[in-house]
Amino acid sequence: MAGCSLFSTRDPAEPITDSGTFIQPDTPEQVIENIQAAISELNTLNYRRSFNELLLFRPTATAEARETVFLNWGRSQEEQYFSAMVASANSGTGHNLALNDRSFAIVSDSRFVLDATYVLTLNHNRPDADTRVQGRLQWVIEQGQDGLWSLTEWTDQELGLSASWSDLKAVFID
Repeated sequence: MAGCSLFSTRDPAEPITDSGTFIQPDTPEQVIENIQAAISELNTLNYRRSFNELLLFRPTATAEARETVFLNWGRSQEEQYFSAMVASANSGTGHNLALNDRSFAIVSDSRFVLDATYVLTLNHNRPDADTRVQGRLQWVIEQGQDGLWSLTEWTDQELGLSASWSDLKAVFID
């Protein structure tokens, strides 16, 4: 007991800083930025935080006709797919969501729609899935009772014969 003082002060521990990039979603644009950051950082928690509990996902017509996994797709399935994809991803950089040809529509004070083409690059080790997918998406982002915004509806559309985000989700949800 000599040399050990129970009531002496100690140096504080360093804060945990492994939370990634997440901005409180006070605007619809911040939801978009948070999703892009979560993808580039492979951060499952911040990815999940960007989606509404009642997320409605509409896959591409081709993926929906081919895959039954989309019948009851919601936030839980979105989280499962992303977690499985992150587990198969190569660490490091190069993961990216590029949103091009953006158009924004303010439907109401609490409802916002983004329409854009996308190129999603995810470096993973699954031979049965593309590392680069592209298409067109429509995200409906709504403000909740707490004043924060989240993605509530997502429609995916294919562009030509390229693999889409829906195709990627179907591989990683299995």
